[in-house]
Amino acid sequence: MRAAVFDSASRRLEVEEVPDPEPGLGEVRVRVQACGICLSDVHLIDGTLPSPLERVTPGHEPAGVVERVGEAVPEHWTPGTRVLMAAGKQCGKCPNCVRGYAPGSCLATLVMGCAFDGVWAEYVVVPWQALTAVPDHVPIELAAILADAVSTPYAGLTDRAGLRQGESVGLWGIGGLGVHAVMVARMVGASPIIALDPSTAARQRALDRGADHALDPREEGVVEQVWE
Repeated sequence: MRAAVFDSASRRLEVEEVPDPEPGLGEVRVRVQACGICLSDVHLIDGTLPSPLERVTPGHEPAGVVERVGEAVPEHWTPGTRVLMAAGKQCGKCPNCVRGYAPGSCLATLVMGCAFDGVWAEYVVVPWQALTAVPDHVPIELAAILADAVSTPYAGLTDRAGLRQGESVGLWGIGGLGVHAVMVARMVGASPIIALDPSTAARQRALDRGADHALDPREEGVVEQVWE
């Protein structure tokens, strides 16, 4: 298969022919149909987010179609199923992994496209637990970003912050994650939603997506404006 391979020493990214990955126990092989480009992919290539591997295929915002299924995979994950994939997997070495706890309890989750090969490739092999089915009415290129650019602000606001209907929220930085955070906050029913970004375009983007106020954090009196 073809894959984009990043060489950590030379910092060169080149498309190469590499062996097709084969699914092992509890794994599936997915034909990648779409993948987002995250800023962390850029940081991997420019050296500010180094990989522990000498050579690695970047990419961790994938969606595609199940092509081959390994042993011990639940029977509903059949070839042809449209899926998106979580961007990490268990380390297999931390105390929680050794004790056999659920995948989400891993203390040192490995990040796809950095700690192991990612999805800037024709195929990828992932644990079946990383899969989420994509309904037919959802375009595959939109599904690709759900497991990272959307799920990250969703978990941050609803799980970590415990944001609830009627509560106010301030969101700093309306980039790729921030704009989804605005939409998640609106979906939850938060009010008011206050977005802060030095970029005029970003502030307008926040207002277009449901923010009640969009402020420039460089302006004098911005703290007072937030408290108002």
